[in-house]
Amino acid sequence: MDSPVTKLIFIAAAVAASVLVVTVMWTTLGSNAPQSTDDAVEYSKIQTENLCKAVGGNWTPGTKTCAARP
Repeated sequence: MDSPVTKLIFIAAAVAASVLVVTVMWTTLGSNAPQSTDDAVEYSKIQTENLCKAVGGNWTPGTKTCAARP
């Protein structure tokens, strides 16, 4: 059980099992992810200036609100 070949086989089996788990999870989560058909942004739910600017919104520092740019 302590031979290098046995250890190598166990390592290869562990890597193969990990790849299998990642592949199954990737496929399952990818196929079940919600697919958005519209690009509507709910600016009223954004609470940080950086995120507001990242989605192209207009940040109001006094009220700390985000709105769509005209």
